[in-house]
Formats: sequence, C-alpha cells, structure tokens
Amino acid sequence: MESFATTWRAFEANEITHSAAHYLLAIAAFNRKGTDPRAVDVARELGISRAAASLQLRSLQEHGLVEVDARQRLHLTRAGADVVARVASKREVVRVFLEEILGVRPQAAALDACKVEHLLSEETGAALIRLIRFLRSDHPAAREALAVFKETTASCPPEARCDLCTNTCLLAAGSSQ
Repeated sequence: MESFATTWRAFEANEITHSAAHYLLAIAAFNRKGTDPRAVDVARELGISRAAASLQLRSLQEHGLVEVDARQRLHLTRAGADVVARVASKREVVRVFLEEILGVRPQAAALDACKVEHLLSEETGAALIRLIRFLRSDHPAAREALAVFKETTASCPPEARCDLCTNTCLLAAGSSQ
C-alpha cells in the first residue's frame, strides 16, 4: 500500500495547479471568442486582483504555457493549448460520469469535475471514458447494471452493515485517535 507521503508527493508533482488551470482555461475561452486577452481581462474574468493575475501569468510564461506579445496580449503556447485540451476533456468526462452515470445534480457534478479535472491521470481519464461508453451502450449487462445501481442506496440499515460501511467507520474512528 502506498504511503501518504508518497501520495502527497505525487499530488504536488501535478503538471499544473488548480489555479493555473483556470488561468489557462480563461485565456482559451477568450481565444474561442476571437479575443486575445490582457492580464487585466483574465483578472476580471477570474474575479481576482491584477497583481495576483500578473504573478500567476508570469509563472505560466516561465513554464512555457503562455506568451505575451508586444501589445501585452496573452496567447497560449502549443504546450498551454495541450494542457487546456487535456484538462477540459477530463473535466467533461468527470462531469458526465458524475451526472449521467452516478446521478449527481448538474451543479454539483460541474463543481466537483472542476475540482478534480487537473488531478486525474490520463490512465484514469481513459478508464472513465471506457466505463461511460459501456454504460451508455445498448449492451444488456450495461442496462441491467445501471438499473440495479439506480436502486442501490448509499446507506445500510443499522442491522445489516456491509464491509464498506464497517471499513469506512473504522477508518473514521482511527483518524480521530
């Protein structure tokens, strides 16, 4: 079993931070509208100060994800556009999984997908795509699995605790000691 320290280091080694992902996505959104934004435009879009935007954008430049032209307009580099495509794709995959497969409310699914979009590995993203494709298919096992899942509750009656509930309770009890 992987240690918490190893997991934490892996988390810290992510390609970009959540904040950086939002800066890149904001620049990409402006570009899709046919606009090359300035730092102030990105700051306004994200609801942050111009100083904070300048610091983060400088970091994105240093990492080769953003370029600034002579008119102080922001452009994604090829590497930046690649990050945006991967993050946006994973966000959509997670949103679809949460909303369509698990039945999470659209607003909660969108928010949760945003929270994890930049953290998922390519392997996990691809596995989720395979699962969604299967569950959306006309395969009888997929239809049956979805039907049974929709009838399943998230809690056990007190007299019939399952292994998941027991292990979860044990983990919670252990963390408070």
